[in-house]
Amino acid sequence: MKFSVFAILALAPLCAQPPSSVVQVAPGTPAIKPPQAPADAPVAEVKPDTIVIEAANGKKYTAAEVDQMLLLLPPQYQQQARSQPQAAEKILTQVLFLQGLAELAAKEGIDQRSPYKEQIDATRTQILANAEIMLHHNVPVGQGEQEKYYKDHPDKFQEAAVSVILVSFNPNPGKAVPGGKKLLSEDEAKAKIEDLRKQIVGGAEFSKLALQYSDDPSAAKDGAFGTIKRSSPYPDVIKNAVFGLKPGEMSEVIRQPSGFWLIRLDRMQTPPYEQVTDQVTAEVQQEKFQTWQNSVLSQYTVKVDNPAYFAPKPAPAQLQQVR
Repeated sequence: MKFSVFAILALAPLCAQPPSSVVQVAPGTPAIKPPQAPADAPVAEVKPDTIVIEAANGKKYTAAEVDQMLLLLPPQYQQQARSQPQAAEKILTQVLFLQGLAELAAKEGIDQRSPYKEQIDATRTQILANAEIMLHHNVPVGQGEQEKYYKDHPDKFQEAAVSVILVSFNPNPGKAVPGGKKLLSEDEAKAKIEDLRKQIVGGAEFSKLALQYSDDPSAAKDGAFGTIKRSSPYPDVIKNAVFGLKPGEMSEVIRQPSGFWLIRLDRMQTPPYEQVTDQVTAEVQQEKFQTWQNSVLSQYTVKVDNPAYFAPKPAPAQLQQVR
């Protein structure tokens, strides 16, 4: 494995990225769990204040200090450093090299010069803002608070069992469809789905038409699609249609990028609290976070007082070549 100055410089942005959440590391705690040693191999205990590396300039570093260095590296480099002493020498050499460059730059006042000062300030702002967001996003929620939220917002936890009919069309006319299947044009598909809806309104069985004409895999189950929740990753137009129906009702034709849908609500149910505790917690946390975010945002909402400042500026005059 070969390392170079260019390699570590390329990794520097990764190492500088803040963790997604604040992690408290006790001195001497490995940044990543080292590989298991063989059962018969003696494991030497390394205390946090034990010297484990020495740089060429004579400075020595303890296990706790090396742990902090490795903590900021991507996991694959942590793993290499903890399992291969030769790799550790090269990786930590490059880490100390970067730190040394940063110290030299600070001594020369580079951190106070433009554009570096502004870039450092922007990075600091981003890290602190993200930390504040994480602090308020993952707030603890008590059981009593969870149960009350579930009782007060039953509609948020509803689950809709639906059946569907899909009539697909070719979203790129003139372009072959993978697999060689021939699809209808959009106009043809729309006419077909509207005719199917008319038949169902006239008394035809939804399930039989789904089995015969639907392009969705659920056709094999007479159109039984499954369950849709308000949190399901479907387009809002789909979820709004579903949760606007009563059991037994059918939606209007719904256009999507590659097909038209008919959706019938078979039944609506709300699962018991014990089955949705994680979702309840997430809903409460999100609501609290949104309230906090809106309160902070309201203090910094901008209103333009002088539109002329933001108006497009005329392009500077260009010199014309004299012929």
